Amino acid sequence: MSRLPGRLAGAVLTAALAVTAAAPAHAAVPAPAAPTAPALVSGTDVFADDFESGTVSAWTRQRVDGNGSITVAGAPAGGSGLAARFAVPNDGVSYRSEVAVNSLGWGSYRFALADYLPADWVRTPTETIVAQWHGYPLADGSDTKPPIALTVKDGSWRLKVHWLSDPSTVQEAVIPLGDVQFGHWNQWAFDITWSTDTTPGAVTVFRDGAQVGAYSGLNNYHQNQSPYFKTGIYRANWNPAKNIPYPTGGPDVVAWSDSVVVTRY
Repeated sequence: MSRLPGRLAGAVLTAALAVTAAAPAHAAVPAPAAPTAPALVSGTDVFADDFESGTVSAWTRQRVDGNGSITVAGAPAGGSGLAARFAVPNDGVSYRSEVAVNSLGWGSYRFALADYLPADWVRTPTETIVAQWHGYPLADGSDTKPPIALTVKDGSWRLKVHWLSDPSTVQEAVIPLGDVQFGHWNQWAFDITWSTDTTPGAVTVFRDGAQVGAYSGLNNYHQNQSPYFKTGIYRANWNPAKNIPYPTGGPDVVAWSDSVVVTRY
Protein backbone atom coordinates (compact mmCIF):
# COMPACT_ATOMS: atom_id res chain seq x y z
CA MET A 1 0.00 0.00 0.00
CA SER A 2 1.26 3.47 -0.73
CA ARG A 3 1.91 5.69 2.27
CA LEU A 4 0.82 9.29 2.78
CA PRO A 5 3.64 11.87 2.33
CA GLY A 6 5.32 12.95 4.67
CA ARG A 7 -3.57 25.73 26.33
CA LEU A 8 -8.04 24.42 29.06
CA ALA A 9 -11.12 26.34 28.54
CA GLY A 10 -9.66 28.53 25.84
CA ALA A 11 -9.05 25.66 23.45
CA VAL A 12 -10.36 26.37 20.01
CA LEU A 13 -12.03 23.51 18.18
CA THR A 14 -12.83 23.36 14.52
CA ALA A 15 -14.16 20.42 12.58
CA ALA A 16 -14.70 20.08 8.90
CA LEU A 17 -16.86 17.09 8.05
CA ALA A 18 -16.49 17.06 4.29
CA VAL A 19 -15.04 13.80 3.04
CA THR A 20 -13.94 13.11 -0.48
CA ALA A 21 -14.50 9.74 -2.05
CA ALA A 22 -11.40 7.66 -2.34
CA ALA A 23 -10.68 4.25 -3.70
CA PRO A 24 -9.93 1.58 -1.08
CA ALA A 25 -6.19 1.33 -0.62
CA HIS A 26 -6.36 -2.43 -1.23
CA ALA A 27 -8.81 -2.36 -4.13
CA ALA A 28 -8.59 -5.44 -6.31
CA VAL A 29 -9.62 -3.46 -9.42
CA PRO A 30 -7.40 -0.59 -10.56
CA ALA A 31 -8.88 2.80 -9.65
CA PRO A 32 -7.72 6.41 -9.49
CA ALA A 33 -5.19 6.93 -6.75
CA ALA A 34 -6.57 8.28 -3.47
CA PRO A 35 -5.75 11.94 -2.83
CA THR A 36 -3.07 12.66 -0.29
CA ALA A 37 -2.79 15.07 2.62
CA PRO A 38 -0.82 18.26 1.91
CA ALA A 39 2.81 17.43 1.42
CA LEU A 40 5.22 18.29 4.18
CA VAL A 41 7.76 20.94 3.24
CA SER A 42 10.44 18.87 4.91
CA GLY A 43 10.64 16.07 7.38
CA THR A 44 12.44 12.95 8.51
CA ASP A 45 10.80 9.57 8.86
CA VAL A 46 11.43 8.32 12.39
CA PHE A 47 9.33 5.12 12.30
CA ALA A 48 7.74 3.02 9.59
CA ASP A 49 6.20 -0.42 9.22
CA ASP A 50 4.21 -1.83 6.32
CA PHE A 51 4.14 -5.32 7.89
CA GLU A 52 5.62 -6.89 4.78
CA SER A 53 8.14 -8.61 7.08
CA GLY A 54 5.27 -10.85 8.16
CA THR A 55 5.74 -9.84 11.79
CA VAL A 56 5.15 -6.91 14.18
CA SER A 57 8.75 -7.00 15.38
CA ALA A 58 9.33 -3.34 14.39
CA TRP A 59 7.08 -2.29 17.28
CA THR A 60 8.50 -1.80 20.76
CA ARG A 61 5.80 -3.91 22.37
CA GLN A 62 2.70 -5.90 21.71
CA ARG A 63 -0.08 -6.37 24.24
CA VAL A 64 -3.10 -8.63 24.32
CA ASP A 65 -5.43 -8.59 27.33
CA GLY A 66 -7.63 -11.65 27.32
CA ASN A 67 -7.90 -14.06 24.43
CA GLY A 68 -7.40 -11.75 21.50
CA SER A 69 -4.69 -11.91 18.87
CA ILE A 70 -2.27 -9.90 16.76
CA THR A 71 -1.35 -11.48 13.45
CA VAL A 72 0.01 -10.45 10.08
CA ALA A 73 -1.93 -11.76 7.12
CA GLY A 74 -2.95 -10.98 3.58
CA ALA A 75 -4.70 -7.64 3.42
CA PRO A 76 -8.49 -7.91 3.09
CA ALA A 77 -10.64 -6.50 0.27
CA GLY A 78 -8.85 -8.61 -2.30
CA GLY A 79 -5.61 -6.67 -2.22
CA SER A 80 -2.09 -7.97 -2.30
CA GLY A 81 0.47 -7.50 0.43
CA LEU A 82 0.34 -7.98 4.17
CA ALA A 83 -1.32 -6.04 6.99
CA ALA A 84 -1.67 -6.36 10.75
CA ARG A 85 -4.89 -7.94 11.97
CA PHE A 86 -6.12 -7.24 15.52
CA ALA A 87 -8.90 -9.31 17.07
CA VAL A 88 -10.70 -9.13 20.43
CA PRO A 89 -13.37 -11.74 21.20
CA ASN A 90 -16.53 -10.75 23.05
CA ASP A 91 -16.00 -13.32 25.80
CA GLY A 92 -16.26 -11.23 28.98
CA VAL A 93 -12.52 -11.07 29.64
CA SER A 94 -10.88 -9.73 26.46
CA TYR A 95 -10.55 -6.02 25.72
CA ARG A 96 -7.19 -5.16 24.14
CA SER A 97 -5.03 -6.12 21.19
CA GLU A 98 -2.44 -3.45 20.34
CA VAL A 99 1.10 -2.74 19.22
CA ALA A 100 3.06 0.30 20.43
CA VAL A 101 6.21 2.25 19.70
CA ASN A 102 8.07 4.18 22.38
CA SER A 103 7.92 7.96 22.73
CA LEU A 104 9.57 9.74 19.83
CA GLY A 105 10.10 13.04 21.66
CA TRP A 106 8.47 16.47 21.73
CA GLY A 107 7.91 18.48 18.59
CA SER A 108 5.75 18.21 15.47
CA TYR A 109 4.96 14.92 13.74
CA ARG A 110 2.83 13.46 11.01
CA PHE A 111 1.44 10.05 11.90
CA ALA A 112 0.23 8.44 8.66
CA LEU A 113 -1.48 5.06 8.63
CA ALA A 114 -4.17 3.06 6.93
CA ASP A 115 -6.89 1.14 8.72
CA TYR A 116 -9.79 -1.07 7.75
CA LEU A 117 -12.93 -1.98 9.67
CA PRO A 118 -14.75 -4.95 8.14
CA ALA A 119 -18.16 -4.58 6.53
CA ASP A 120 -19.65 -6.85 9.22
CA TRP A 121 -18.42 -4.63 12.09
CA VAL A 122 -21.09 -4.60 14.82
CA ARG A 123 -22.07 -1.00 15.57
CA THR A 124 -22.19 -0.34 19.31
CA PRO A 125 -22.28 2.65 21.69
CA THR A 126 -19.32 1.03 23.40
CA GLU A 127 -16.38 3.11 22.22
CA THR A 128 -13.50 1.39 20.47
CA ILE A 129 -10.07 2.98 20.22
CA VAL A 130 -8.21 2.00 17.07
CA ALA A 131 -5.24 4.39 17.42
CA GLN A 132 -4.04 6.33 20.43
CA TRP A 133 -1.23 8.46 21.74
CA HIS A 134 -0.84 7.43 25.37
CA GLY A 135 0.67 9.15 28.41
CA TYR A 136 2.03 7.87 31.68
CA PRO A 137 0.68 7.63 35.26
CA LEU A 138 -0.10 11.00 36.84
CA ALA A 139 1.77 12.51 39.78
CA ASP A 140 -0.56 10.72 42.23
CA GLY A 141 0.18 7.40 40.55
CA SER A 142 -3.19 7.06 38.82
CA ASP A 143 -3.52 6.01 35.22
CA THR A 144 -5.61 8.15 32.92
CA LYS A 145 -7.09 8.55 29.48
CA PRO A 146 -4.89 8.78 26.40
CA PRO A 147 -4.02 12.38 25.50
CA ILE A 148 -5.22 11.75 21.94
CA ALA A 149 -7.34 8.87 20.64
CA LEU A 150 -9.03 7.93 17.38
CA THR A 151 -12.25 6.13 18.26
CA VAL A 152 -15.31 4.51 16.73
CA LYS A 153 -18.67 4.90 18.46
CA ASP A 154 -21.83 3.58 16.84
CA GLY A 155 -21.03 4.38 13.20
CA SER A 156 -18.96 7.53 13.66
CA TRP A 157 -15.30 8.45 13.88
CA ARG A 158 -14.27 10.71 16.77
CA LEU A 159 -11.03 12.29 17.93
CA LYS A 160 -10.73 12.67 21.69
CA VAL A 161 -8.15 15.01 23.25
CA HIS A 162 -7.31 15.13 26.96
CA TRP A 163 -5.27 17.51 29.12
CA LEU A 164 -4.94 18.52 32.78
CA SER A 165 -6.61 21.53 34.43
CA ASP A 166 -4.75 20.69 37.65
CA PRO A 167 -2.39 17.87 38.62
CA SER A 168 -5.19 15.27 38.77
CA THR A 169 -8.21 16.65 36.85
CA VAL A 170 -8.49 15.59 33.22
CA GLN A 171 -10.37 17.71 30.70
CA GLU A 172 -11.71 16.34 27.42
CA ALA A 173 -12.55 17.63 23.95
CA VAL A 174 -14.38 15.49 21.38
CA ILE A 175 -14.04 16.33 17.70
CA PRO A 176 -16.37 14.50 15.26
CA LEU A 177 -14.63 13.17 12.17
CA GLY A 178 -17.58 11.90 10.13
CA ASP A 179 -19.27 8.60 9.44
CA VAL A 180 -17.38 5.32 9.25
CA GLN A 181 -17.29 3.65 5.87
CA PHE A 182 -17.07 -0.01 6.80
CA GLY A 183 -15.31 -2.37 4.42
CA HIS A 184 -13.05 0.49 3.27
CA TRP A 185 -9.38 1.21 3.72
CA ASN A 186 -8.98 4.67 5.31
CA GLN A 187 -5.84 6.67 4.64
CA TRP A 188 -5.23 8.79 7.75
CA ALA A 189 -2.75 11.56 8.49
CA PHE A 190 -2.56 13.18 11.94
CA ASP A 191 -0.38 16.29 12.07
CA ILE A 192 0.37 16.72 15.77
CA THR A 193 2.35 19.45 17.50
CA TRP A 194 2.67 18.49 21.13
CA SER A 195 1.82 21.26 23.58
CA THR A 196 4.41 22.06 26.24
CA ASP A 197 4.75 24.79 28.87
CA THR A 198 6.12 27.02 26.11
CA THR A 199 4.60 25.52 22.93
CA PRO A 200 0.96 25.74 21.78
CA GLY A 201 -0.50 22.41 20.77
CA ALA A 202 -2.36 21.53 17.58
CA VAL A 203 -3.85 18.52 15.82
CA THR A 204 -5.05 18.42 12.21
CA VAL A 205 -6.70 15.25 10.88
CA PHE A 206 -6.95 14.17 7.26
CA ARG A 207 -8.83 11.13 5.96
CA ASP A 208 -8.58 10.03 2.37
CA GLY A 209 -7.01 13.34 1.45
CA ALA A 210 -9.63 15.63 3.03
CA GLN A 211 -9.24 17.55 6.27
CA VAL A 212 -11.92 16.18 8.59
CA GLY A 213 -11.05 17.77 11.93
CA ALA A 214 -8.74 20.12 13.80
CA TYR A 215 -7.98 21.13 17.37
CA SER A 216 -5.84 23.83 18.97
CA GLY A 217 -4.82 23.85 22.63
CA LEU A 218 -3.37 21.64 25.30
CA ASN A 219 -3.14 18.09 24.01
CA ASN A 220 -1.27 16.06 26.61
CA TYR A 221 -0.28 16.04 30.29
CA HIS A 222 3.15 17.71 29.95
CA GLN A 223 5.00 14.79 31.45
CA ASN A 224 8.68 13.95 31.25
CA GLN A 225 8.20 12.19 27.93
CA SER A 226 5.88 12.88 25.03
CA PRO A 227 2.99 10.42 24.49
CA TYR A 228 3.74 7.18 22.70
CA PHE A 229 1.78 5.79 19.76
CA LYS A 230 -0.33 2.63 19.67
CA THR A 231 -2.64 1.07 17.12
CA GLY A 232 -4.98 -1.92 17.20
CA ILE A 233 -8.12 -2.41 19.30
CA TYR A 234 -8.83 -1.15 22.83
CA ARG A 235 -12.36 -1.41 24.21
CA ALA A 236 -12.03 -0.03 27.74
CA ASN A 237 -15.57 -0.83 28.88
CA TRP A 238 -14.87 -4.50 28.32
CA ASN A 239 -12.06 -4.50 30.91
CA PRO A 240 -13.35 -6.81 33.68
CA ALA A 241 -11.64 -4.57 36.28
CA LYS A 242 -14.17 -1.82 35.48
CA ASN A 243 -17.13 -4.05 36.38
CA ILE A 244 -19.27 -2.61 33.60
CA PRO A 245 -21.91 -5.16 32.52
CA TYR A 246 -22.35 -5.77 28.81
CA PRO A 247 -23.82 -8.56 26.67
CA THR A 248 -21.25 -11.13 25.62
CA GLY A 249 -21.17 -13.38 22.64
CA GLY A 250 -21.26 -12.53 18.98
CA PRO A 251 -18.39 -12.07 16.56
CA ASP A 252 -14.88 -10.96 17.39
CA VAL A 253 -14.05 -7.28 17.07
CA VAL A 254 -11.55 -7.08 14.21
CA ALA A 255 -9.54 -4.18 12.79
CA TRP A 256 -6.64 -4.02 10.37
CA SER A 257 -3.71 -1.58 10.18
CA ASP A 258 -1.12 -1.01 7.48
CA SER A 259 1.43 1.43 6.09
CA VAL A 260 2.37 3.22 9.30
CA VAL A 261 4.82 6.08 8.79
CA VAL A 262 5.80 8.68 11.40
CA THR A 263 7.55 11.80 10.11
CA ARG A 264 9.10 14.49 12.27
CA TYR A 265 8.94 17.98 10.76
